[in-house]
Amino acid sequence: MKKLATGLVLILSSSVLYGSTLITAAIYSTVLSQEGFGWDSRYGVFGTAFWKVGTVPVVVSTILAVVGIGLTAFSFYRKKL
Repeated sequence: MKKLATGLVLILSSSVLYGSTLITAAIYSTVLSQEGFGWDSRYGVFGTAFWKVGTVPVVVSTILAVVGIGLTAFSFYRKKL
């Protein structure tokens, strides 16, 4: 039961971290679209903001999600045995 609760908390933490990264990138993209700030034309305004803001949080969020899904699946697998 502890692994199930831990897995669900990790999945929830991952989604909150990823969502806050998206919100932060959206706010920063409005700053980049103003004059005087440069953005990369390959990625667009939002892509540039997401690249500058979101590399580390997205990696951490992905790791948390994978570990959380693994713990949750392991908990369900152990219940069936």
